[in-house]
Amino acid sequence: MIKAIIFDLDGTLLDTLTDIMESVNQVLDKYSFPTHDLQSYKYFIGNGIEVLTQKAFPQQIPENEFEGYLKEVTEEYAKRQTLRTRPYDGIMEMLSELNSLGIKLTILSNKPHEFTVPTVQHFFSEIKFEIVFGARKEIPRKPAPDAVYEILNILSLSKDECLYVGDTPTDMLTAKAAGVDAIGVSWGFRTIEELNGAGAKRILNRPQDILDLL
Repeated sequence: MIKAIIFDLDGTLLDTLTDIMESVNQVLDKYSFPTHDLQSYKYFIGNGIEVLTQKAFPQQIPENEFEGYLKEVTEEYAKRQTLRTRPYDGIMEMLSELNSLGIKLTILSNKPHEFTVPTVQHFFSEIKFEIVFGARKEIPRKPAPDAVYEILNILSLSKDECLYVGDTPTDMLTAKAAGVDAIGVSWGFRTIEELNGAGAKRILNRPQDILDLL
């Protein structure tokens, strides 16, 4: 019996892509580096802000300069993270229904923890989440399964009592590594083919479909 669901955040519950693109492009443009379109950012996202910045910036940048650019990207995103970000259609209703059913809801994101928590509070103040984890320095990031094990331990649940829902191959690989069923969503940043290739057990085409898995 499913008692809990671990959700990814960006691309799964929230469409954050435009705010991310505009934040990084602002810094790129400041230094006359080439900027990128939304489609490109779909493939930059998923493994944390450091990897995102590495992919977006010119590869020939000296390593000793990278930390400065990363700091500026982080500061720019801090100003913009809720400007154009929105929950996907049907997400609020789905989460409310899960709350009413007593399913324990958690979030595990590779977005920095200091951004993840206030973002969730801003958009989902009416939803009860048991645990909200972003990327933390002391815990390996997804696709490492460590944070999934931590969540299961806190909730005192077994792997077969939990689903993992996400929109990228990183999410599917995280679930597989942790031994939790990997559920992909078709409305996020990556394709159904990529999700299936990474081991998705099921693809959801609309948020309400998750109720069929309980």
